[in-house]
Amino acid sequence: MATTSAVSANQRTWTSANGAYKLDGEMIGFNETTVILKRRGSGRLAAIELKELSDEDQAFVKKRSDADSDQRSGGDLEMHTWTSRDGLKIRAKILSYGKKTYVLERKLGAVTIDGKAFSTFDPLHQRVILRVLSTIENTPMENEADLKKFAASLAGKPKSYPLEGVLIELESGDQIAVPFFMFSEKDLEVLQAGWENWKQYNEDEDARAREDLMMRYEAANYQQSMAQQQQRQQMELLKFNMAAVRTGLTHVWEVQIRPNPGVYGRPISVMVTARDSLTATQMVLPNYPGYSTIGVRKVSY
Repeated sequence: MATTSAVSANQRTWTSANGAYKLDGEMIGFNETTVILKRRGSGRLAAIELKELSDEDQAFVKKRSDADSDQRSGGDLEMHTWTSRDGLKIRAKILSYGKKTYVLERKLGAVTIDGKAFSTFDPLHQRVILRVLSTIENTPMENEADLKKFAASLAGKPKSYPLEGVLIELESGDQIAVPFFMFSEKDLEVLQAGWENWKQYNEDEDARAREDLMMRYEAANYQQSMAQQQQRQQMELLKFNMAAVRTGLTHVWEVQIRPNPGVYGRPISVMVTARDSLTATQMVLPNYPGYSTIGVRKVSY
């Protein structure tokens, strides 16, 4: 499936094949059968089959397809950070809707998920699996030892967990089926929007693929909007904080933090404005669950 990134040249008035309907919008993606349009004004997305568009519009899409044929499939669907209900940050690309069954089993002392040893999964993949099983079983499982202990209680019998959700791709390339109940409320509103339609089209491969494509671009559009909103808020806050620093009311602090043992991540430095080092630390740590402070230093005087 080939897609194209959104550019200003894709903004136009689209016309139905019979000429009865028109839509002002920007093409932000397409595949062999469907085009994704972002409506002018409202910003809402629409998935329209190419055959339902005028010959002129179909030719326009084909021209864009030919021009971008050397681009990587899905290149515009960048990795985004998704948040679970308990605060786990997942850097991943949304691929499609789906139904998945996890099969948990203990074989020769090793715990397996769908026949693959748990210890061989990517660390982030392991964390997602542990959170899914912890939620379903209402039993805390923080590491492989906890999982082995639970698996031992199954007395050698495999246990299946039917899940409904989305397929995601991590930065490592691993693909994970993540159930809807794992996502935060805000993320879930976007990811679950077309789920009922997807299930209705379960026997129609083309229609199901169209819903998958629509969901992927809804997710990308949502993340882009959130990023733009956050950037505007950060700029306004930065202006306010810099004014406070110049008057001596606050100072700029560099808070250095690192992930705790068993937490997936790397050490980072975060710049904040605060009255003192303790306040600066208290502002940073809640945004990075599972991290602890290395040190704090004042960078403005």
